[in-house]
Amino acid sequence: MGAVISGFVTIWLVIAVGWVLAHLRVFDEHAQITMSRLSFFVGSPALLFSMLSTTDLRRLFAENLVVSVIAVAGSLALWLVLARTVLRLDAGSTIIGGFGSCYINAANLGIPIATYVLHDASWVAPILLVQVSVLQPAGLALLDSLAAKDRGLTSSWRSYASMPFRNPMTIGTLLGLAVNLLGIRVPAVITDPLGLLGALAVPTMLLAFGISLRLGPLPGRGPGLAPSLVASGLKLVVQPLIAWAVGRALGLPPATEFAVVVVAGLPAAQNIFVNAVRYQRAVVLARDVVFLTTVASIPSIMVIAALVHH
Repeated sequence: MGAVISGFVTIWLVIAVGWVLAHLRVFDEHAQITMSRLSFFVGSPALLFSMLSTTDLRRLFAENLVVSVIAVAGSLALWLVLARTVLRLDAGSTIIGGFGSCYINAANLGIPIATYVLHDASWVAPILLVQVSVLQPAGLALLDSLAAKDRGLTSSWRSYASMPFRNPMTIGTLLGLAVNLLGIRVPAVITDPLGLLGALAVPTMLLAFGISLRLGPLPGRGPGLAPSLVASGLKLVVQPLIAWAVGRALGLPPATEFAVVVVAGLPAAQNIFVNAVRYQRAVVLARDVVFLTTVASIPSIMVIAALVHH
C-alpha cells in the first residue's frame, strides 16, 4: 500500500504548493489560467505523444477493454439522463460533469495504484487509450462547438467533424498512436525535448488546481453541490459496480475481473479541471468532482480490493 499512499501524497503536496503560493499572493487567477493553458496547449500534448508512441498496445484489444468501455458508457449514460432531467444543467456543465462521471485518472494515480494493487501498471493502458483517443476528442469537440456558438460563429458539419483534429491534445494522441502502430523510431533530438515539455503537464495542472482551491469557494460550498455529488458518486460507486457486474456476466478470470473493477474505481482525472478552465465551463463543478473523488478514492479502492479480490 506504500506506493498507493505515496502517489496520493505526491499529488496533494504539489496541489498544496499551488494553494500556498495563491495564499501568499504569488499567483492569482491569471496565473491559474496561464498554467492551465500551458498544460493544455504544450505539456499534455507532448506527454500524450511520448506515452502513446512507446506504450504496449497489445492490451488495447484484450477482453478487459470491453468491460471498461461498458462501465464508462454506463456511468456516462446515467449522468446524461440525470443532468438533463433531474439536475437540468446547461450544455457546458453537462459535458464537464460527464467527464467527471467516467473519466479516470489513469496516469499519475492509475499507474502507482495498478502497480501495487494489480502488480502490473499496464492494466491502465487500455482505458487510457480509449479516453485520449475517443472520449476526450469527442468531449473537446463539443466544447469547441459551444465556444464557437458563444462567439457567434457558425460551422459546417465538416468544420465540426474536423474539430478534434485541430485540438492540441487530440493531435498529440493521434500522432503518438500513428508512430506506435507504424513502428516509426523517433530520434532522440525530438523525443528528448518532448519529454521535457511533457513533464510540464501534471505539475502545471496540479498547481492550477491548488490555486483554484485557495481563490475559489471551498469544495462543497460553491453553487451546484448536487451535480458534484452526483458525478462523484457515479465515478466512484456506479462505474466500478458496472465493471464488476459485466465482468462477472462475461465470466472474466478472477484476476482480470479484479483489475477492471479497481481501474474503474480510480478518481476523476485532473485534466477535466484543465479543460473546464480552458473553455470557462463549469470550473467549480470540475474542481469539486476532482477533489471529492481524489480524496474519497483512497478508502473506496481499499473497499473494492477487499470485496472483489479473490
